[in-house]
Amino acid sequence: MTLPPELQPPQPVQKLSSEWPIWGKLQRNDEGGVSAIHSLIDHMLDVAACFIAMTECEAIRRALNTTAGRALQASDLQRLAVLVLLHDIGKCCPGFQAKYWPESVARKLGWPVHSGHGAEGWTLFESDDPRALVVVQGLPLTAMNDWGEAVLTLLHASISHHGKPVQVKHNSQDWAPVWQAGQLIYDPAAAVARIGQTCLDVYPLAFKVVDAELPDSPAFTHIFAGLVQLADWLGSDTRDGFFPYSLPGENRALSAPDRARYAVRVIGLDVLAQRLAVNQQPPSFFQAFDLPGARPMQAAMSAKDLGPVAILEAETGSGKTEAALWRFLHLFQRGEVDSLYFALPTRVAATQIHQRVRDFASRVWPAGTPLVVRALPGYEAADEALPQRLPGYRVLWSDSPGDAQSERRWAVESPKRYLAATIAVGTVDQALLAALPLKHAHLRHAMLARSLLVVDEVHASDAYMTALLEQLLRAHVACGGQALLLSATLGAVARSKFLSIGTARRSAAPTLLEALRQPYPALSTQVGGFAQVRTIEGNPRHKEVSWHLLDEIDQPERIAARALEAAQRGARVLVIRNTVPAAVATLRALEALLEAQDLSDELLFKVNGIATLHHSRFSRQERPLLDDQVQAQMGKQRVSPGGRILIGTQTLEQSLDIDADLLITDLCPMDVLLQRLGRLHRHARPSAEQPGDVRPMGFETAQAWVLTPAGHDLTPLLKRMQHGLGPLRSKGKSLDGVYLDLRIIEATRRLIAAQPSRQIPADNRLLVEQATHPEGLDLISKGLGEAWQQFGQEVDGSTAAKASLGGLQALAYTQGFGEHPFPEAGEQLATRLGAADRLLVFGDQGPPVGPFGVPVRQLAVRHHQVPRGLSPDAEATDVGPLGEGSGFAFSWGDARFRYSRFGLERLTIAVEGGEGQ
Repeated sequence: MTLPPELQPPQPVQKLSSEWPIWGKLQRNDEGGVSAIHSLIDHMLDVAACFIAMTECEAIRRALNTTAGRALQASDLQRLAVLVLLHDIGKCCPGFQAKYWPESVARKLGWPVHSGHGAEGWTLFESDDPRALVVVQGLPLTAMNDWGEAVLTLLHASISHHGKPVQVKHNSQDWAPVWQAGQLIYDPAAAVARIGQTCLDVYPLAFKVVDAELPDSPAFTHIFAGLVQLADWLGSDTRDGFFPYSLPGENRALSAPDRARYAVRVIGLDVLAQRLAVNQQPPSFFQAFDLPGARPMQAAMSAKDLGPVAILEAETGSGKTEAALWRFLHLFQRGEVDSLYFALPTRVAATQIHQRVRDFASRVWPAGTPLVVRALPGYEAADEALPQRLPGYRVLWSDSPGDAQSERRWAVESPKRYLAATIAVGTVDQALLAALPLKHAHLRHAMLARSLLVVDEVHASDAYMTALLEQLLRAHVACGGQALLLSATLGAVARSKFLSIGTARRSAAPTLLEALRQPYPALSTQVGGFAQVRTIEGNPRHKEVSWHLLDEIDQPERIAARALEAAQRGARVLVIRNTVPAAVATLRALEALLEAQDLSDELLFKVNGIATLHHSRFSRQERPLLDDQVQAQMGKQRVSPGGRILIGTQTLEQSLDIDADLLITDLCPMDVLLQRLGRLHRHARPSAEQPGDVRPMGFETAQAWVLTPAGHDLTPLLKRMQHGLGPLRSKGKSLDGVYLDLRIIEATRRLIAAQPSRQIPADNRLLVEQATHPEGLDLISKGLGEAWQQFGQEVDGSTAAKASLGGLQALAYTQGFGEHPFPEAGEQLATRLGAADRLLVFGDQGPPVGPFGVPVRQLAVRHHQVPRGLSPDAEATDVGPLGEGSGFAFSWGDARFRYSRFGLERLTIAVEGGEGQ
C-alpha cells in the first residue's frame, strides 16, 4: 500500500540506519511540511567551532586559564571542543528524530513518542540501561577516559546547554532502534558511531596521549557551561552571515571555523581591532570626555596596582562615572578586560548613563565604535536603534538595518545575551541574575567574566541584594574578573566585606572610631591580600549646606506654601517625598493654593505645557520626556530664568543632573539624604557659560528643609509605616518597608538637629558612619527604651534573615556543576525581595495616548496596585480617554485605573501594603 504524501519519509526513501539523514534542525513550510534539513553533525560542528573561536578571545581564555589553574594547551581545547560537539548527542534519540513528522504521523510509521534531547543525551552516560550502553559505545570512550575524572562533569555541563543542569531520564525505550515491517529504519547506535568518528577526524589532538588531564575545578566547569550555552545559541543562528543550513556538498568541518570567527568578531566578543586602535593612538582624558583634564580621583583609575575589587567613594556629582570609564579604558588597553557592564540601581539611572557611555565610546573609537547596549528588558536599545519583537524569536530594528548591522546587534536581541555585548549599560539586576540558579545563569556568568563590572550606588542595595552581590563578586573574581564599586555613602562595615572578596582572610569590621578616621573621598582596594584605603581628591568644589527640621511631613498644604514662597523669590525648589501619594498630594495642594490666590501656574514643573511631577509610575514611553524636562528646567543649563517647583520621589535623587537652590525633603536615612543633598548647588553659578545666572537672594548657600512627623517624634512609627518610614508588617513574613530601620532615621534626625549647617563632602564620612554604624544604632535603641530595643532586634533579625536567604539562594560556583538545584516549575527566585511588579502591555494597534501626547504601550504596575488573584495573562479592558483628553482610564481585573499627569492611579479598592516610589 502506498503511503499518502504527508506520511512519506524524507526523499529518497531511507531504509538503512546509516542512510537516515540525522537532522539537527528543520525548516517547515506554511503547511507544516519539512522544507529544509540541517545535519545534526553539521550543527554540532558549528557549535564546537563557536566554542573554539570564543577561546581565542583574550579575556575568555584568561577566565578558562584562571579557573583551570594553568594555561590550557591545544590538546585541552580540542578535548573541550569534542565535549561541546557532543552537546546535542541526545538528538540521536529516536523520539527526537521522530519530530520530523507530527507525532500522530510518526507513530503510524513506527516511530516512538516525541521526546526531547537534553535528559535523553545525559542518560547515555549516566544510565545502566542496556540499550543506552550499546548506543554510547559508538563514541571513543576509552580514549576519553584518559582525559581525567572531570570528563563526565564537563560533558554534563555541555549537554545542559539549554540553561540548567539536566537530569537522567529513566526510560528503557528511549534508545531502542526503530523497526517497520521487520526492517530497521533507524538505529541510534549507528548515528552515534558517525558522531564518534567525526570527533576523531576533526579533533585529532584531543585523542593524542598527553600528561595533563582536563581541569576539574568547579569554577572551570561553571565557566565552561556558560560558554557552551553561548556557543549553542550563536551556532544555532541561521542568518546568512552566521550558520545557515549547509549547502549540498559543503564540508562543514572546513567552513564552520571561518563562520564562527566572523560571528564572534561581529557580535563584539572579539575586540582585537578595538584594542589595537586605542593602543596605537591612546586617547587623552580630553578626547574621551571633552573635559579639560582628569581630577585626581579620575586619574587614579589608571593605576596598575588596583586589585580585582576596587571601591571609589566620592560625593554625588564628583565625576565617578568618568572615573569608571577611564578605568575601563586602561584595563581594556592592557588586555585585562574585553568588555564593560555598567550596572545601576534603577532603569532611570541606566537610561541616563547609557547616553554618556555612548558619547565616551564614540570619542574613544571614532571609527569602528563598539555597540553600546541599553540592557533594559522591554526598553533595550543598540545605540539609538530600538527592537520590535517578531514571531520565531526574530527582531525587527527601528532603522531597518542591513544584515551586517543586524548581526552587530545580536547581543541585544534577548535579555539573556546582554552581557555578550562589548559595552552594556543596565540595571544591577541583569548582573545579579548570574548569581541565582536560574536558566542561563552560567551564560551570564561566563560573559561577565570578560568584563569590568561597574556597580553604581552600592549603598542602595538591601541585605538580600547585598548578599547576592557578594556571591556574584566572589565568582567574578575567581575567574579573573574585575569590579569597580561606586558610592557616595558606603559605610565602613559594607566596605570591609566587599574588600575581603577574593582574599584568603576576612578582616574584622572596623569599629565606629576606626570608621570615622577613614578618609573621604577614598579609593579602596586589596594589596597583598589586605584592604587598603587611599586618600584621593574628588570634586574640587565644596559647599556648605544649611539644614533644619520641620515637623510638617503630614501637612502637604504647608509644604506647598513654603515651596511657593521660595519659588516666588526666584528659587529652583526641589521637593522629594518618600511616597507617590505624598508627592501627588503636595502637587494638588500647590495647585489649589495657586487657584485660591488667583496665581499663574508658571512656577510649576511642566511637560509639554502640562503641570506634573516625577516618579516611577509613568510609562516607559513618557519617562524620557520627564527626564529631559527635569534637566532642562532644573539642570546645569536652565532654559529660562526665575523660580520653579519640581515635586517627585526617589527617582529624583540620583543620575538626573539637577541643580536646585532649595531642597524640601521627607526625612530619610542619612546616606539617602546625602544623595538628595547632591541635587543642591550642583554647579557653579554664575558660570562661564551663563555669567548672568546667579543664585536668588537668600539662597546663596544651599538650603535643605527636612520634614518630620509631628513633634519630631518617630516612636509612633515603630508599629506601622507612615510616609515610607518604619515597618510594613505582614503576618508570617520578615519586616519590610521603604526605609525600615527607624534607628537610622532617628540618628539622621539627631545629626540634623545637632548642627545648623554641614560642609559637603568634608562631613560625609562622619555623617554616614554616625547614622549607619551598628555601634551607633545600638546606642540609640538603648537610650530610647525597651520598645526601641525590641524594634532594633526585629530589624536586625529581618536583615540577617534576608542576607541569609540571599546566600542560600545564590548559585554556588564553588560547588560542582549540577549540585545546586535549580528551582522547579512555578518556583520563583528574584534579584529583589518582595512581591513582583507587573508589566501591563497595551496592543501595538492603536495604543492609548498618555497625558503628554505619547502613545503608551507599557505600564509598570506596582505589586500593591495589582488586583488580587489577577491572571498573569489578564489584559486591560474598557480603555478610553479621560474627559479632558489628558491621559486615559482602563479596567484591569476588578479594578479601575487612571493614567494621567499624576501618573498611574488605582481608583477602586484601597491599596494594600507599601507605597512605591
